[in-house]
Amino acid sequence: MECPADQTDQGAPMTYPPGYPHQPQPGFGGAAAAAYDAQRRSRRRTTIILSAIVAILSVVLALGAIKVYQDKTGNIIIPALSLRAADDAGPDPFTPSVALAHNTTPLKNRTRGTGHQGVRVVSGTDPGLYATTGTSSCDTAALGNYLNSNPAAASAWASVFGIRTSDISWYLNTLSPVVLTADTWVTNHAFRGGVASPFQSVLQAGTPVYVDSIGVPRAVCSCGNPLRPPASAPVGGYRVIGDPWHDFHTRDVERVVYNTQHVTIVNNTTTVVNQPAAPAPLAPLTIQNLVTGLTEILNIGGTLDLPAPPADVKLPDPAALNTAPTFTAGDADQNGTVDGSDAPAEAVVERAQENNDAPVIEASSSTTVIPSDGATTTVETPGAETPGVETPGTTPGVETPGTTPGVETRGITPSDASVPTTETTVATTPTDFGSSTGDTIGSLTFTSGGTSVTCTLPSSFDSSTVTATCSDSVSREFNASDLSQSTVSSAVSSSSDQIWRVTPVGSTESLAVTTASWQTLTTTTSESTETETSVEPTE
Repeated sequence: MECPADQTDQGAPMTYPPGYPHQPQPGFGGAAAAAYDAQRRSRRRTTIILSAIVAILSVVLALGAIKVYQDKTGNIIIPALSLRAADDAGPDPFTPSVALAHNTTPLKNRTRGTGHQGVRVVSGTDPGLYATTGTSSCDTAALGNYLNSNPAAASAWASVFGIRTSDISWYLNTLSPVVLTADTWVTNHAFRGGVASPFQSVLQAGTPVYVDSIGVPRAVCSCGNPLRPPASAPVGGYRVIGDPWHDFHTRDVERVVYNTQHVTIVNNTTTVVNQPAAPAPLAPLTIQNLVTGLTEILNIGGTLDLPAPPADVKLPDPAALNTAPTFTAGDADQNGTVDGSDAPAEAVVERAQENNDAPVIEASSSTTVIPSDGATTTVETPGAETPGVETPGTTPGVETPGTTPGVETRGITPSDASVPTTETTVATTPTDFGSSTGDTIGSLTFTSGGTSVTCTLPSSFDSSTVTATCSDSVSREFNASDLSQSTVSSAVSSSSDQIWRVTPVGSTESLAVTTASWQTLTTTTSESTETETSVEPTE
């Protein structure tokens, strides 16, 4: 049977898929061809627009998956939780060390308290929470004498507790030195710009500290820094900075329960109840003797040979001080709370939910990022496509982009979408500080994109971060501690090329400073601070 002849030109090659050939077909010329072209171009434009929308939505969704929050200058802020080893004074200490106990190795109790917001919450009077070496762990008289002879440090120190500088000795006499038996979360304070600058910190087990009559840490012996209870935020909302000790895990970190809460047993389960405990008579603390292994009774206070305090000395109630702290302005951002409130910042809560309260640990001595449950992410070079990951054992809930779910390497890999700026600068000669003097950096100059940029710092630092005015009209924020003379001098002396490098807040790369000048900070005291620390108490 013969097939019917094809109606197209048998000599012309077939096209696939069938479509409008380059030469108009009969009946498909003129207006019809023009209409077809217009329709085809319209479909192409629609496809391009839809593709662009999909791409934009993908970026938005990706950014939405990375919960961060920003300060008013637009810099991304992820509050830090600073690790402090037992004998580490850290930058900007209030006093020289008055610690008498060193290299203590208490046995950690892993089952004390109850899990809450990624750490363990304990009562300050729990037996064995603190320890002794058999002799005093700290020199209380030396601490009091130093503060009494340094009015600026004394004023800042006293402001943390709402007392007058003249009352410091009496307040110290209500405390006792002990040794921590667990890694402990506190609000620490550095002495910067004449004020007490708060930051969240974990003190290593074995650190000598002062505690009050209800077992709340109040000062660190290695640096004199005053302490308050930690922020009321989940630990997963922070980035852990510093060098972790060999057995550090955030899930084992302890914090003393606030006076507005108490730890109790409900339905055979230890839990945190958001209401004060029933009033109880003040009792001595039961502490562990690290030498004998036995427990001892410690009556708090009375370490100084002082007469009864004068009638005008009004010392704070330990329970009233044991509340979640509040911060304002930049200090609230840096400590992970809402401005003027003890509530955790929304983005901190969201971040903790995303990583299941397993924050990333950014070790300062290397580029290693360590999730707090023990997995290790090593970023070999900045911008590496896929960081290597070691996961000794199962690590549920831990994520590294492109590898294991739950841990973010924000701030480590420049290609991460959460990093707001990446600035590479080069210096080939040692940083020139000229003949200037002072206690902190006043200005710094570096080269960016072949252009010299000079940033000038304000004459007083009112918070833990400070914003510089730069000649390229770019706003750069620095940690105040990175600008202190001790930190800068240490950084320069430890570098092989004698170049000072400083990293702006929110950036991933450091600025190689070519020249810098020093300044002496001016001390500013607000009316509220004067009222808090200087006004005579009413009868």
